[in-house]
Amino acid sequence: MMNTYDWWIAKLRAIRHSKPPEPPMRVRLHEAGHAVVGYRFGYTQQGIMLREDDTGETSQQHATGMDDDMSVRLQTETIISMAGFAVTLEYPEYRTDALRIGGDVQSELVHAAIIHRIDPAMGSTGEIMDSLWVRARLAAGNNRPLIRAVADRLDRYGFYTGEEIQRILDESVKELDQ
Repeated sequence: MMNTYDWWIAKLRAIRHSKPPEPPMRVRLHEAGHAVVGYRFGYTQQGIMLREDDTGETSQQHATGMDDDMSVRLQTETIISMAGFAVTLEYPEYRTDALRIGGDVQSELVHAAIIHRIDPAMGSTGEIMDSLWVRARLAAGNNRPLIRAVADRLDRYGFYTGEEIQRILDESVKELDQ
Protein backbone atom coordinates (compact mmCIF):
# COMPACT_ATOMS: atom_id res chain seq x y z
CA MET A 1 0.00 0.00 0.00
CA MET A 2 1.20 3.54 -0.88
CA ASN A 3 1.80 5.94 2.02
CA THR A 4 0.26 9.42 2.01
CA TYR A 5 3.49 11.16 1.02
CA ASP A 6 4.03 8.92 -2.01
CA TRP A 7 0.38 9.29 -2.97
CA TRP A 8 0.68 13.13 -3.01
CA ILE A 9 3.95 13.01 -4.94
CA ALA A 10 2.32 10.78 -7.57
CA LYS A 11 -0.65 13.16 -7.76
CA LEU A 12 1.60 16.20 -8.19
CA ARG A 13 3.63 14.49 -10.88
CA ALA A 14 0.45 13.55 -12.72
CA ILE A 15 -0.72 17.16 -12.61
CA ARG A 16 2.65 18.43 -13.77
CA HIS A 17 2.77 15.98 -16.67
CA SER A 18 -0.75 16.90 -17.74
CA LYS A 19 0.50 20.42 -18.50
CA PRO A 20 0.55 21.42 -22.17
CA PRO A 21 4.04 21.38 -23.67
CA GLU A 22 4.02 25.13 -24.28
CA PRO A 23 2.65 28.17 -22.45
CA PRO A 24 -0.85 29.36 -23.36
CA MET A 25 -0.96 31.99 -26.10
CA ARG A 26 -2.64 34.45 -23.70
CA VAL A 27 0.51 34.55 -21.53
CA ARG A 28 2.83 34.61 -24.53
CA LEU A 29 0.97 37.56 -26.10
CA HIS A 30 0.89 39.46 -22.81
CA GLU A 31 4.66 39.17 -22.25
CA ALA A 32 5.42 39.79 -25.94
CA GLY A 33 3.39 43.01 -25.64
CA HIS A 34 5.64 44.26 -22.84
CA ALA A 35 8.77 43.25 -24.76
CA VAL A 36 7.77 44.76 -28.12
CA VAL A 37 6.55 48.08 -26.74
CA GLY A 38 9.68 48.35 -24.57
CA TYR A 39 11.78 47.53 -27.63
CA ARG A 40 10.04 50.31 -29.60
CA PHE A 41 10.88 52.76 -26.80
CA GLY A 42 14.54 51.70 -26.88
CA TYR A 43 14.59 49.61 -23.72
CA THR A 44 17.16 46.82 -23.41
CA GLN A 45 15.62 43.41 -22.94
CA GLN A 46 16.82 41.62 -19.81
CA GLY A 47 14.61 38.56 -20.04
CA ILE A 48 11.19 36.95 -20.03
CA MET A 49 10.04 34.27 -17.62
CA LEU A 50 7.08 32.07 -18.57
CA ARG A 51 6.06 30.09 -15.50
CA GLU A 52 4.22 26.80 -15.39
CA ASP A 53 1.43 28.42 -13.35
CA ASP A 54 0.67 30.35 -16.56
CA THR A 55 2.03 33.67 -15.35
CA GLY A 56 4.98 35.56 -16.72
CA GLU A 57 7.34 38.42 -16.18
CA THR A 58 9.25 40.65 -18.57
CA SER A 59 12.33 42.54 -17.47
CA GLN A 60 13.73 45.54 -19.34
CA GLN A 61 15.97 48.47 -18.62
CA HIS A 62 16.53 51.87 -20.14
CA ALA A 63 19.89 53.57 -19.77
CA THR A 64 19.22 56.70 -17.76
CA GLY A 65 21.33 59.74 -17.15
CA MET A 66 21.48 62.47 -14.55
CA ASP A 67 19.38 64.85 -16.64
CA ASP A 68 16.64 62.41 -17.68
CA ASP A 69 13.10 63.67 -17.21
CA MET A 70 11.63 61.47 -14.47
CA SER A 71 8.07 62.18 -15.58
CA VAL A 72 8.77 61.08 -19.16
CA ARG A 73 10.56 57.94 -17.98
CA LEU A 74 7.67 56.99 -15.67
CA GLN A 75 5.14 57.63 -18.45
CA THR A 76 7.10 55.37 -20.80
CA GLU A 77 7.44 52.62 -18.21
CA THR A 78 3.72 52.82 -17.46
CA ILE A 79 2.84 52.50 -21.14
CA ILE A 80 5.12 49.45 -21.38
CA SER A 81 3.49 47.97 -18.30
CA MET A 82 -0.04 48.63 -19.62
CA ALA A 83 0.85 47.16 -23.01
CA GLY A 84 0.63 43.58 -21.76
CA PHE A 85 -3.04 43.95 -20.84
CA ALA A 86 -3.74 46.13 -23.88
CA VAL A 87 -2.52 43.30 -26.11
CA THR A 88 -5.03 40.90 -24.60
CA LEU A 89 -7.80 43.27 -25.68
CA GLU A 90 -6.48 43.07 -29.25
CA TYR A 91 -7.13 39.31 -29.12
CA PRO A 92 -10.58 38.72 -27.56
CA GLU A 93 -10.06 34.95 -27.65
CA TYR A 94 -7.13 35.35 -25.23
CA ARG A 95 -8.54 37.89 -22.77
CA THR A 96 -6.76 37.87 -19.44
CA ASP A 97 -8.57 37.31 -16.16
CA ALA A 98 -8.50 40.74 -14.49
CA LEU A 99 -7.20 39.24 -11.23
CA ARG A 100 -4.03 38.07 -12.98
CA ILE A 101 -2.81 41.58 -13.83
CA GLY A 102 -2.67 42.95 -10.29
CA GLY A 103 1.10 43.47 -10.27
CA ASP A 104 1.02 45.54 -13.44
CA VAL A 105 -1.85 47.75 -12.25
CA GLN A 106 -0.32 48.45 -8.85
CA SER A 107 2.90 49.80 -10.33
CA GLU A 108 0.97 51.81 -12.92
CA LEU A 109 -1.08 53.56 -10.23
CA VAL A 110 2.05 54.40 -8.27
CA HIS A 111 3.72 55.77 -11.41
CA ALA A 112 0.65 57.90 -12.22
CA ALA A 113 0.60 59.31 -8.68
CA ILE A 114 4.30 60.21 -8.91
CA ILE A 115 3.82 61.76 -12.36
CA HIS A 116 1.01 63.89 -10.92
CA ARG A 117 3.31 65.03 -8.09
CA ILE A 118 6.08 65.91 -10.54
CA ASP A 119 3.82 67.65 -13.06
CA PRO A 120 0.33 68.49 -11.71
CA ALA A 121 -0.52 70.15 -15.04
CA MET A 122 -0.82 66.66 -16.56
CA GLY A 123 -4.02 66.20 -14.57
CA SER A 124 -5.19 63.95 -11.78
CA THR A 125 -3.85 60.45 -11.28
CA GLY A 126 -6.99 59.12 -12.97
CA GLU A 127 -6.59 61.43 -15.96
CA ILE A 128 -2.94 60.41 -16.30
CA MET A 129 -3.93 56.72 -16.17
CA ASP A 130 -6.57 57.32 -18.86
CA SER A 131 -4.12 59.15 -21.11
CA LEU A 132 -1.43 56.50 -20.74
CA TRP A 133 -3.98 53.71 -21.31
CA VAL A 134 -4.93 55.27 -24.66
CA ARG A 135 -1.24 55.40 -25.61
CA ALA A 136 -0.71 51.77 -24.51
CA ARG A 137 -3.69 50.62 -26.61
CA LEU A 138 -2.26 52.50 -29.61
CA ALA A 139 1.18 50.95 -29.07
CA ALA A 140 -0.35 47.47 -28.82
CA GLY A 141 -2.55 47.95 -31.88
CA ASN A 142 0.16 49.51 -34.02
CA ASN A 143 2.59 46.68 -33.21
CA ARG A 144 0.15 43.77 -33.44
CA PRO A 145 2.01 41.83 -36.19
CA LEU A 146 5.33 42.09 -34.34
CA ILE A 147 3.77 41.16 -31.01
CA ARG A 148 2.17 38.08 -32.59
CA ALA A 149 5.45 37.07 -34.26
CA VAL A 150 7.33 37.35 -30.95
CA ALA A 151 4.59 35.48 -29.05
CA ASP A 152 4.76 32.64 -31.58
CA ARG A 153 8.46 32.21 -30.76
CA LEU A 154 7.93 32.11 -26.98
CA ASP A 155 7.10 28.43 -27.23
CA ARG A 156 8.46 26.96 -23.99
CA TYR A 157 8.17 27.46 -20.27
CA GLY A 158 11.17 28.89 -18.47
CA PHE A 159 13.49 31.86 -18.73
CA TYR A 160 14.49 33.57 -21.96
CA THR A 161 17.67 35.63 -21.57
CA GLY A 162 17.93 39.21 -22.76
CA GLU A 163 20.06 38.02 -25.67
CA GLU A 164 17.43 35.44 -26.67
CA ILE A 165 14.66 38.04 -26.53
CA GLN A 166 16.70 40.53 -28.54
CA ARG A 167 17.40 37.83 -31.16
CA ILE A 168 13.68 36.93 -31.29
CA LEU A 169 12.77 40.62 -31.70
CA ASP A 170 15.40 41.20 -34.39
CA GLU A 171 14.40 38.06 -36.34
CA SER A 172 10.70 38.95 -36.08
CA VAL A 173 11.27 42.51 -37.30
CA LYS A 174 13.40 41.23 -40.21
CA GLU A 175 10.78 38.63 -41.13
CA LEU A 176 7.97 41.22 -41.11
CA ASP A 177 10.03 43.68 -43.19
CA GLN A 178 10.41 41.18 -46.05
